[in-house]
Amino acid sequence: MDVKEKKRLVAIIHGLHIGGAQKMMVTILNYFVNENFEVHLIVFASKGILTAELEENITLHELNCPSIAKGMGKCLRLVYKLKPDLLFSGIGHLNLALAPFIPLMKLFLPKVKWIARETNIVSLQNKDSKYPKIFDWLYKKFYKNYDKIIAQSIDMKQDLANNYGLLNNIEVINNPVNIKKIESLVNKKETTLLNPEKINLLSVAGLRKEKCHDLMLQVISLLDDKYHLTIVGEGELRLDLLALAKSLGVEKRISFVGYQANPYEYMEEANFFLLTSQREGFPNVLLEANSIGLPIIAFASLGGICEIIDEGINGFTVTFGEVELMAQKIEESRLFIFDKKRIKEMTKERYAYSTILKKYEQLFKKLEARK
Repeated sequence: MDVKEKKRLVAIIHGLHIGGAQKMMVTILNYFVNENFEVHLIVFASKGILTAELEENITLHELNCPSIAKGMGKCLRLVYKLKPDLLFSGIGHLNLALAPFIPLMKLFLPKVKWIARETNIVSLQNKDSKYPKIFDWLYKKFYKNYDKIIAQSIDMKQDLANNYGLLNNIEVINNPVNIKKIESLVNKKETTLLNPEKINLLSVAGLRKEKCHDLMLQVISLLDDKYHLTIVGEGELRLDLLALAKSLGVEKRISFVGYQANPYEYMEEANFFLLTSQREGFPNVLLEANSIGLPIIAFASLGGICEIIDEGINGFTVTFGEVELMAQKIEESRLFIFDKKRIKEMTKERYAYSTILKKYEQLFKKLEARK
């Protein structure tokens, strides 16, 4: 194909600091620049650490505007100048900020297809916002302006359809897992991190309200001392959780190890992975755990958790908030024989990069062909 025939993909994100949406944006763009697309990335704020992971053929445009509101005019002028075939926004709050301007931009750039990748169960996220009714109204009013919205899970699609009237322009594409990278990091492990004489439970998550580590600690309090929980992650609730562990009398059975650049070393040694979140988008950490063969015990919350877990194959789920049921399920799982090889193979088949990114390519090409 001649270079002039390349389609131009312009992506927009707030910044390139560590985060699930940011990592996914880099992954998608790196794929498309190697599939004969001309790729541009507009960044509102400073570049961030993930900039180093971008392929060199991606053209980076820095607006140097930490505020999306203050930088929107500059962003839209740049979009007009670049005249993309496809415009891709990859995180919820930015998607919403762009949405009201799409009809105006289509007057000047009628052939551009606008695509948003949603990262949350919107109705639940809005409930936790300062102005839930206003945000609900904004989503109902403006989100339909996108030509296509990519939802990470069926739960997310149903939420957008049922609560915001988005029926026909949603495509479900799950997140991928970088199995090769995880395997290489696991193979670097040189020391034993967890006590092999214990039944090791593991959590890898930020210490934030929606992750509900308080419920996880209550679960541990219902188990005996042959179980040990290791929590990988940092966050504003760290001191509160330390105090709760002490009040529950389980501080000696829980290790808070903070942020770890390579959490897969812990996954390799753990017996079970725990997830007690109130909601998720599509939890990559479960895919990562399963890619190592680590089974999961999780609350059946909205956000793809029940899509990922096949009961009795790669884990178990229990009703959200039922700490006694989760403790019971952990006890039962100790005697259950999981097929680690099958878990790994199933994860690779469903969520390997090649499988998921091909779906993005098919969608983008289908949209571009509708002009």
